[in-house]
Amino acid sequence: MSAAAFKARYAAYSLDLVLLSPFVTAAAWRPLQVAHSAWGGMEGAMQLALDRAFGAGHIALLDLAGALQADTVFMAAMTQGMEALLASLLSAGLWAWIVVAAYFVGFEASPWCATPGKRALGLRVLANDGGKAGLPRVLLRLLAAGPSWLLLHLGHALVMFRDDHRAGHDLAAGTRVDGDAVIPAWATAWLGLQVAAVAALLGWVAWTAMQAVLVLGL
Repeated sequence: MSAAAFKARYAAYSLDLVLLSPFVTAAAWRPLQVAHSAWGGMEGAMQLALDRAFGAGHIALLDLAGALQADTVFMAAMTQGMEALLASLLSAGLWAWIVVAAYFVGFEASPWCATPGKRALGLRVLANDGGKAGLPRVLLRLLAAGPSWLLLHLGHALVMFRDDHRAGHDLAAGTRVDGDAVIPAWATAWLGLQVAAVAALLGWVAWTAMQAVLVLGL
């Protein structure tokens, strides 16, 4: 076994995200529904406030912001809606994190030493000495990965530049990801499919933006 390179680790991670998505969606579904309802209520309050502002007589667009701020019913509805929206999004994020944490920590601390995605690629999370990482190290590894997400994956990017292919959270937790040097053909195809999907999405966004520009130009 050798240190697993970035491509193999990303292929495994993306597989885990696919497996996790139904459980994360189920866990966050209720608070997301509340968030959607709160957003809809805010949109409704905005429409009613605009109807009141313009229904009261002619009003210049430059004066609209002041008119909305003076509308106590509108401001109360927006404050209540924003509080409900933020609380529900925070709840959804917390439930999603709990599911993700249970998944990664549970599997990587198990006798497999790997999530299903890593196991499919022949990868294992081990301690530096090659032994089982254990629950404390696996938990520390998960927590240490958080700052890497906030710093645009700089910690994860270390995998591509270090000879031992250890990410920042592996360095912090005293772990490493071992696996085969060559990933299987199906994993390469899986990565290619993701690249094609991203290219298609970017193409659709560019086409949609171009159509919007043409409509506005006309």
